[in-house]
Amino acid sequence: MKKKYGFALAIAGALVAGLAGGAASQHTVSVTLNYDFSVDNACSATVTTGCVKQFNIYDVTGGGTPVKLFSIPAPSGANSAVTGINGTSGPVTLRSGVHTFAATAQMADGTESSPNGSTATAPVAPGSPASFSVNVQ
Repeated sequence: MKKKYGFALAIAGALVAGLAGGAASQHTVSVTLNYDFSVDNACSATVTTGCVKQFNIYDVTGGGTPVKLFSIPAPSGANSAVTGINGTSGPVTLRSGVHTFAATAQMADGTESSPNGSTATAPVAPGSPASFSVNVQ
C-alpha cells in the first residue's frame, strides 16, 4: 500500500500557567504534512463528494481513544502531491511529557484514515509559573 502522507510537528511554548511534574497547561500545536492527492483528490467548490475534505490532528498519547485537537482544510481542488500543508491549533490543554500526535485524512462523507498511519512524537514542556516575584535587598 502506498503511503499517502508524511507528518511532522512542533509544539509551541506554553500560553497559560501550569505546574511542573505532569500538570496540564495550555499549548499551541503546529503541524506540517504532505499528502498525495493523485488517488483521492481534494474537495473544491465543484467537487463535493468522493474527495478529501480535511486533515484531523489527534493526541494519541497512551494508546487510548484519540483526542481530536483540530482540523486543517485540504487545499481546494488539489489533484497531485502537495507538500507543506500547515495548520496550528488554538490553545489546547496538554500535560507535560512526551506526546504522540497523529494526522488523518477525512473524506467528504466522514470516512477517515487510521490515526496509526501517520504519527510523530514531541515533548511538551510544563507551563510557566502562575506568578513570580523577586525581592533583592
